[in-house]
Amino acid sequence: MENRRESCRIPQTMLIVDDDFINRSILENLFSPYYRIEDAENGKEGLENILLDPDRLCAVLLDVVMPEMDGIEVLRRLNERGLTERIPVFLITAEASDSVMREGYQLGVMDVIGKPVVPYVVLRRVQSVVELFRARERLSNVVELQQSELLEKARQIVELNQGMIEALAAAIEFRNG
Repeated sequence: MENRRESCRIPQTMLIVDDDFINRSILENLFSPYYRIEDAENGKEGLENILLDPDRLCAVLLDVVMPEMDGIEVLRRLNERGLTERIPVFLITAEASDSVMREGYQLGVMDVIGKPVVPYVVLRRVQSVVELFRARERLSNVVELQQSELLEKARQIVELNQGMIEALAAAIEFRNG
């Protein structure tokens, strides 16, 4: 039972990756009432933070233009590891050119949000996607539980059938005798 609870844990941490302190502060103030916030000031630090324990993250807010490693490179590396399917990633950027948006979506980003951010819009868009990911996770856990219950029922049916076959065999043998 404890393992099931551990596998059903819902991530509560949001990672904000932006080289601008003011942008990180605005996003942190916006989301801190709802999530535990971690931040990183460049893409390299952000990627290292994500890879420490990706399952703790409910979302990543990722700037595009940053020193050391840009957001698109972070996204490429997350996509290579299949993490963009498990963690919703949002590009939050002033660099919302068509090529950046196209590549971002091809790499699995959930949404591209332009700067300067409109707080109520960003909050709603991010929370909607996070809730969809959570609902998908809950549904997946329910399906997994139902599958294990079905396998247990099938095992019990096989045992009952085996017992019935043995009883019929014994009755036939007794009658033949």
